[in-house]
Amino acid sequence: MTEQDKPDPTPEALTAELIRREALRRAAAELSTTAPAGVEGVLARISAEVTAAAREKKPRR
Repeated sequence: MTEQDKPDPTPEALTAELIRREALRRAAAELSTTAPAGVEGVLARISAEVTAAAREKKPRR
């Protein structure tokens, strides 16, 4: 299958990819200045923030 033959990704797949990228961007920015002991808490907070933002933006069916 060539690149042109691949079906377009679903909106859910695109949203998941955007959420993942945003979480990685935030983690990289914050972890670059965080001590190792605080890393787990930072990652948990970022995950919660990104998940909450995605829920707010998700269209209601």
